[in-house]
Amino acid sequence: MNEPHRGAGRVRLAVILALAACLQAVLLWMELRPRPRALWGDEIMYADVASRWARGEPATLELLWPPLYPRLLSIVLRVDPSLVALRLAQAACLFAAALLWRDLARRLTGSALAADVTAALLLLDPQVAAFAQFLWPEALHLALFAAALWLLVTRGSRPWWLAAAGVLLGVCLLAKSVLGPFLPVLLLPLLREAGLKRGLARAAIVVAACAATVLPTMVANARQGTFAVANGARFNVWVGLNDRSPRNLVGEIVGDEYRRWQASAPTFREREEILKQEIGGFVREHGPLAIARAQLGRQYFRLFHHDSFFTDQLPGGAITALGLGYPDPPRALAAALRAYANVVWMATLVGVGLGLAALPRERTGWVAVLLAFVAYNLALFLLLHVKTRYRLPFLPVLHLLAGAGIAALAGEGRFGGWPQRVAGAVAAALLLYLAFA
Repeated sequence: MNEPHRGAGRVRLAVILALAACLQAVLLWMELRPRPRALWGDEIMYADVASRWARGEPATLELLWPPLYPRLLSIVLRVDPSLVALRLAQAACLFAAALLWRDLARRLTGSALAADVTAALLLLDPQVAAFAQFLWPEALHLALFAAALWLLVTRGSRPWWLAAAGVLLGVCLLAKSVLGPFLPVLLLPLLREAGLKRGLARAAIVVAACAATVLPTMVANARQGTFAVANGARFNVWVGLNDRSPRNLVGEIVGDEYRRWQASAPTFREREEILKQEIGGFVREHGPLAIARAQLGRQYFRLFHHDSFFTDQLPGGAITALGLGYPDPPRALAAALRAYANVVWMATLVGVGLGLAALPRERTGWVAVLLAFVAYNLALFLLLHVKTRYRLPFLPVLHLLAGAGIAALAGEGRFGGWPQRVAGAVAAALLLYLAFA
């Protein structure tokens, strides 16, 4: 890249980071003024468990959730009950994730513009940025996964860096366990790039480091009923099968089902056995085809809906309708943020279609893995209970695709043939329909 292009890239990045800092300042102000935002959903559970641990009181974290985030939260609460430090740290996690994905996008597309668009979408989309202020592990998880992926892509031939990637993936699982079944696929490019024998040795380093990181938690959980970091699969399948609304937070049943699950038996193992029987009975009663039709008519509308956990907490949102969320933000600011969030989401989905029509041609093994990661998530959420929050782990991949598509429009890349272009247009149209129909 010549010097003028480098200078333009530095200016562009500086503008993105400055705008992102301004957005975080606005979100932090909304979080705390005129009074703190009312917590919602898992935030309440995380805050309660962490507060008890911080005071030295006993508290049980159900095995549906990984333990890392409430542990970190309890440590922060001991020194900063306002949790401003935590929110600043989570904002730093998002900035780190954006810079890592920016570099990945540049390596995979060869385009500085695609890299900057990827970072901009991750930092300036309110549905992502707001998780720096929320008490959920999403910001931490995004940073950990981005760091692990960056090491695998850029340092995949060096044993110590591979071990570091394995540790990061283990910590990632301790924050959110949904990534677990995908880990073997994530390591396939190591085999492709280094050959079978050497690639298997490299993958073994990652797996060993990851296993060493999560094994103590898995052993501890085995004493309570599951040899896993966390195990919410059956519960989420049951709720996913029984959800009825094509929009999350409407006609919610998860709270009632959670209380019913807790009361169903005294131990985790017994509750899981009851759920297994109930799911089997549900499948026998309704049949696989009827279930598939019902899930297809609901799940992906819930996943891609234009309202997010951020906009649902603004005035008029589904969460504020329950008396929770932002207490009283300025109406003009709330309306502007809602409109802005919708525009960014629409642009992202259109960009995904463009990106599929102009798929990155560098390091195609890693590009295929990223697409497989999105497909893996979509397959999971055909059955699992789904909210818009659950799209956050794969949003950076959508951002990268959008960056590649926008760069191709600007001449920093090229579109494929007509079949690929048509496929991209169909994908964009379908995503927009799911989001805004």
